[in-house]
Amino acid sequence: MRRNKSGFTIIETTLSMAFISVLLLMTAFLIIQMLAIYQKTLMIKAVNQTSQEIIDDMTRHIKASTLVSTDAKCSLVAEGARNACRNDNAFRFIFRQRTHSFGADAPGSMKNRTLPTNGIFCSGLYTFIWNTGYALNSNNNVRAKVNGRDDFRLIRVFDSGGQLCMNNVNTGTYAYDGNEAPSYTVSTTDMAELIDPSESDLALYDMRIFPPGRHAYSGQAFYAGTFILATLDGDVDILASGEYCKAPKEAYFDEFTYCALNKYNFASQATGETDD
Repeated sequence: MRRNKSGFTIIETTLSMAFISVLLLMTAFLIIQMLAIYQKTLMIKAVNQTSQEIIDDMTRHIKASTLVSTDAKCSLVAEGARNACRNDNAFRFIFRQRTHSFGADAPGSMKNRTLPTNGIFCSGLYTFIWNTGYALNSNNNVRAKVNGRDDFRLIRVFDSGGQLCMNNVNTGTYAYDGNEAPSYTVSTTDMAELIDPSESDLALYDMRIFPPGRHAYSGQAFYAGTFILATLDGDVDILASGEYCKAPKEAYFDEFTYCALNKYNFASQATGETDD
């Protein structure tokens, strides 16, 4: 006796396999999107956490710093340029951020732009030195060096009297030096990396310190500043009017969402002894 066995036809099997394939593709796409969103969330959290650590460290060490005396600093300047120093409240002995005009061969949004590359801020007792993400993403010709290293992001060093900033100013003309890639030699005692390259893919893209206000009676200085912290990836464009993360043409979706940035403000009052 002949027995008939039921089964799938070739068409039914093909349709089933096609449906399963589409389902797997949709699942894979959703997983990739979820991983990208998760990665972006982690980076936003890292940016916020690192920025808060930077603010806490800077405000604490600015508060411990000695006061910067305008008269004491300007007395080191040649008489012909001394008035310019006084009118500036000796600000060039406190802060400088260098910029570089990148050409058409620069990567991404850096092409044909003038952008911050490195800077220094001397609060009187502690000094902060940084290389921006633009410098780190280009070449070492525009990076500052500390004890021969040029891969650092933000370093705090003990620098009584702000001697490192003094070296950046021509005391004859009260003008900045023209060196785009300064080299600093510092003591490793009481030195700290506020953005550790081995633990983070973050960097400063801009740091501005405003001329300090001074109390009329105590002479204590009040500092305020702002900085932009972002990931090294994502082609960050701080000059953009809206979309600050530019995805490179060859980038994957999850690489673009890896980009995160934010701008922060901070303020602190120096309450140490005068450096007269």
